[in-house]
Amino acid sequence: MKPERARRPAHAEESGIGIGSAEWDLLTDEVRWNAETYLLLGCDPGTAPLSLDRLPDRLPEADRPLLRRMMTDALVHGRPSAGTVRVRRVGGRHDGVECAGEPVLGPDGTVTALRMLLRPAPLD
Repeated sequence: MKPERARRPAHAEESGIGIGSAEWDLLTDEVRWNAETYLLLGCDPGTAPLSLDRLPDRLPEADRPLLRRMMTDALVHGRPSAGTVRVRRVGGRHDGVECAGEPVLGPDGTVTALRMLLRPAPLD
């Protein structure tokens, strides 16, 4: 994928960026992202995926409470959660990203992992 693709507006029909997928395993601290997740979150594919506690760093301050609520719903309450956040880009621009998170429950009902799908979203 060409680097300029990651700099385009994050509208699916304009960017050509597919669906991102990510999983954070809470038991092993392993994090897995596909290539689209790096593009959607504006991260260098040559670096390790972000841990859950570093994920809010990619958002403007105003969008962090929504992300915290979504993560609390999934990780504490064991409920799926979704929302649209803005991702900060170089130069101060923001791109919209729709996130849908789903907790993975262990045999005892506790959350063992978080799976998330991401896709480009238009900003109003």
